[in-house]
Order: sequence, then structure tokens, then C-alpha cells
Amino acid sequence: MLEPDRYRPVSLRRKLLTVGLAMVTAATIVLTLTNKHRGAQHGPPSPATCADGKGDDCIGGKATVIALPPTAAASQAANQSEPKP
Repeated sequence: MLEPDRYRPVSLRRKLLTVGLAMVTAATIVLTLTNKHRGAQHGPPSPATCADGKGDDCIGGKATVIALPPTAAASQAANQSEPKP
């Protein structure tokens, strides 16, 4: 008949290794969560302000908008809703 294995306590070296690995893991997690990302930190490009006489592609300049005036849009919608002969 087989006898159960005898209990062998964990050695001090193994306990210290386990505690050390747990501490290193905990420290790594805490440092990772608390430190900000330190990669390349580029802000958004700052567009140039308008120089005298310049009115396009700068802060405070003219913006080109492609849109129909309200009367043209209404008449165009009316033309599309009418049946064509």
C-alpha cells in the first residue's frame, strides 16, 4: 500500500524568492500606473497668425466654405421634387 508523501516545509530560500518576486511585481505595477508616458511629447502644431495683408490659412483669416445660399438650396429642392415630363 502506498503511503502519502511526507510534508516537506518550504525552504527559506524559496520563501525569500517568492517574497522578492512579489515585491518587484508590485513595485513595477505601481510605478507603471503612477508615471506619465514619457515618449515623444509633441503639442498640436500652432498655425501662424495672419500677417498684414494675408487673409487665408492663418488664425483670424478667411475660411472658405462650400455651401449654397438658402434661396438656391430651396429652389434646387423644389426643382427636384417636381416630376419631369
